[in-house]
Amino acid sequence: MIRNVIAAAAAVALAAGGAYAQGNADTAAIAKTRSAFEKAAAAQDAAGVAKLFTADGVEMPPNAPAAKGRAAIEAWHKAFAQQFMLHGMTITATETKVLGDAAYDIGTYKQSLMAMKGGGMIEDKGKYVVLLKKEGGNWMISHAIYNSDNPPPGPAPAKK
Repeated sequence: MIRNVIAAAAAVALAAGGAYAQGNADTAAIAKTRSAFEKAAAAQDAAGVAKLFTADGVEMPPNAPAAKGRAAIEAWHKAFAQQFMLHGMTITATETKVLGDAAYDIGTYKQSLMAMKGGGMIEDKGKYVVLLKKEGGNWMISHAIYNSDNPPPGPAPAKK
């Protein structure tokens, strides 16, 4: 009887350890996806950013309509790069949770932007929520939303 209890406890511990190890592997893989996004965004590599999304992925940037699908996501990043030059970006996860073949990643970001017209620097910081799907063994972004902690910009100066 005691042997059966010990054997059952050992089997549960091994199964839990395997799930924990898989969770750690998935969390590490999600961190790689996050890092790849950070690098592609910092390089203003619109195609590189879009490739990290599922084919039907959705990016929901602040002050803009949602970009649905890789082509729209790439186009949004290309348009953004024509307005701003990125001078550094840091993404910091505060919570990552794997739920089978789906996951979420929540955190903060900091970025330094220079307006292409006017050249003024903007120090931006904010928060994000990213949903991911495991496709073909890779963690892909299915939905991303982020917004700034900074107040919205004031109205443009009146033309004289």
